[in-house]
Amino acid sequence: MVAGGTETDRLLIDAVACERRIALIRNDRLARLWIDRGGPARFDIHLGRVSKILPEMAAAMVVLDGVDDGLLPFDRIDGPLHEGQWVIVQISRLGFEDKGPKLTGRIAIEGLGMILRPNEHPTDAKRGGLLELPRKLKDENRRAVLMTLFKGLIAREEGITLRSLAIDWDDGALAGELGQLRAVWKRAQAALASPAKPVVVFKALSDADQLIERHVMAGGECIVDGSDEFVRLRGLLRVRGLDDAHLIRHDGARLLFDDQDIEDDIATALQPRVPLPGGGWIAVEQTTALCAIDVNAGGSDSDNDQARRAERVNLRAAPEIVRQLQLRNIGGLVVIDPLRMAGKASRDRFETALRDAFGPEMSGAVQFGGFTRLGLFELTRQRGGIALVDLMQGRLPDPMPTRTAALNFVLRSVIRDMRSGQGGQGGRYRLYLSKGLVADLAPGSHGQQILERAMGMAPELAADESLSRADYRLEKL
Repeated sequence: MVAGGTETDRLLIDAVACERRIALIRNDRLARLWIDRGGPARFDIHLGRVSKILPEMAAAMVVLDGVDDGLLPFDRIDGPLHEGQWVIVQISRLGFEDKGPKLTGRIAIEGLGMILRPNEHPTDAKRGGLLELPRKLKDENRRAVLMTLFKGLIAREEGITLRSLAIDWDDGALAGELGQLRAVWKRAQAALASPAKPVVVFKALSDADQLIERHVMAGGECIVDGSDEFVRLRGLLRVRGLDDAHLIRHDGARLLFDDQDIEDDIATALQPRVPLPGGGWIAVEQTTALCAIDVNAGGSDSDNDQARRAERVNLRAAPEIVRQLQLRNIGGLVVIDPLRMAGKASRDRFETALRDAFGPEMSGAVQFGGFTRLGLFELTRQRGGIALVDLMQGRLPDPMPTRTAALNFVLRSVIRDMRSGQGGQGGRYRLYLSKGLVADLAPGSHGQQILERAMGMAPELAADESLSRADYRLEKL
């Protein structure tokens, strides 16, 4: 099950285009949305070269393979650094906006069932050769068995954190994954021994892959639209000898996100105004410096007691504010302008409602600043990648879809036409697109392969300058 989730959580995976969209449905509402387009992931391990020492930042810049230079703080690596030095580093935070990734030299190799820390200090009694078992494992007999098993496996310089998912794995599976993680570290050491250029030593699972795999391995319901992704996940379950009844393949005439009304929720998450249940609405405005959220009572039930009405609307707004921050993947400073409330008790109830809605995020990802003298409520939320609006479109007043978003929109639209029968049954087609998208669907590209599978054969492509970036026209030949 998804960390911090409930028995009502389910995942919907749209994997029919050049990206995967993963929707977390909680209590029959869209709670989170992830868009995975490949590229670098947190916990990727690189052989990099120090390009510059930054004493004023107590850090060094490191040249990496295929991504922007990363920042390596001095306190995240053992020993001194100098320009030109080769180092093994791991991405601890992905880059965003104009900032490159943040790096660490304290390597933690992520597996499905465990995390291996291969370069722990042997003199550190707390960490060296330590096995950390999940807190949820209360069975003392099983704890003893695992401690005995790993006592014979862990080297003195190693630390292992066992995931809850692997509590019941047999000895062979546990030893096998440990061997795979050790092989990654050996590759890293070999690359460092004879460096030639920056390289990616280990490609970690993306956040989306980790979310999906932990969910399905824990028996959470998962509906998949896309044959390759469905086969991959079914194979993951079967290789572990797990039942796959909770993994469902969507094969309807409509696309999965259309069928489940997720597209409407995504469209709402790209708009500044969000209606509240029971009346009223919030306005969400993102800028480079902060996110401003305004609570409005317009359309809510009237009440002669304005203070009581204000509190009622604010308490309805609190969970929706949190939902929108998570859904839009908004981080940084957030300033909320609630309806004016009289008295500390009302303000405390609003803060409690926000705290309850954030749930597990309050353990470190979210910090409250509280109410200001002007009645604004301030908080900060840890950034976790690119905001949804930046993935999908530019900023107002010209919110044109990004080229990547437009490509995936067209691919899904054509597949939608094919499934519904609007494109006819079989035969040859000509697909008219904007000039840029024609280049993106060149022969041999992933996008063309998707179209060929959906249409039976690759369509002829033609540029039409009258079409906007996300528009297309499909003709049967």
